[in-house]
Amino acid sequence: MPRTPITIRVVPSRLARWVHALLALMLMAMLVGFGNAWLAGLGLAWMLLVAWRLEHGRVCGRLNIVPEGKSGCRWNWWPEAGVERHDVALRCRYLGPWLIALEIDGRSLWLWPDSSSPEALRQLRRWLVLSA
Repeated sequence: MPRTPITIRVVPSRLARWVHALLALMLMAMLVGFGNAWLAGLGLAWMLLVAWRLEHGRVCGRLNIVPEGKSGCRWNWWPEAGVERHDVALRCRYLGPWLIALEIDGRSLWLWPDSSSPEALRQLRRWLVLSA
């Protein structure tokens, strides 16, 4: 019986934003409490630059798993910007109960619990475990 393709819609994670914001807030509180004013200002400028880079570098799109043969599969990626799909080389860098780190054509993509539907993330975990 042929297996059906699986499509995973990837959206930016609000949970990741909150975790990063809380870490930045704790670091700023430490700089203000224990450091100098110029150090806190430098830290704030650096954090704003990193936050801007993270926000504009967010990856959105659809990842498609197309089964081929008995154990192989082909991975397709559709960027959200309306670009056509293209075949990608996908590598799993980390697979945990909460986070999944993928490398798609050399670019890192961290999938948090709210990056996609729980069922899609479960299917992706299953594929990654079976293909290892």
